[in-house]
Amino acid sequence: MLAIAIWAIFVVIAVSLFFTGRPTHVAYLVPLASISLLVWESLWRPLLIIGDDEIRIVNPLREVRIPWNALVHVDTKFALTLFTPGKKYEVWIAPSPGRSFGYRNAAAASRGQSQTAPYRTQTVRPGDLESSESGAAAALVRGRWQRLQSSGAIESGVADATRVDIRWHWLAIAMIVVSVAASVPALLIA
Repeated sequence: MLAIAIWAIFVVIAVSLFFTGRPTHVAYLVPLASISLLVWESLWRPLLIIGDDEIRIVNPLREVRIPWNALVHVDTKFALTLFTPGKKYEVWIAPSPGRSFGYRNAAAASRGQSQTAPYRTQTVRPGDLESSESGAAAALVRGRWQRLQSSGAIESGVADATRVDIRWHWLAIAMIVVSVAASVPALLIA
């Protein structure tokens, strides 16, 4: 929703640039396009897909596909973070809540049930509460992971040998670099 609001504002600004009476102001379209691309990459593109075979994380600059056999731990300290042997992958779209959320929900966190908490304590961290983005996503991942483990679909002891597929978004990275580099002379012209 925030991305759409930002793009709507940019469209109004872009249209108004043509009516300023100064042709050099049109050069501001380049930085506007650059910021629009950054908004798309950081706010619109991120994605978390929890499938039967794997967890697919689409972050701004890369995509990670984690087979269930490779997953060893799920945490929500700073963001939903999926751990594989020797690596961890943060999910951009599921950050942990800020301090104000923690203060407002401290009572709920202290009353948390042990089945909700990922650890053997009687409390739930604010990032694990299902009312937070990271907590809701973690609950989905943990729930699917437990169902797959109990059904025998996940082999134990093969996490070290299971390959995690990482694909960088090279086209998006190149477009960001070019648009930011082109913004500097455009701002000097305008």
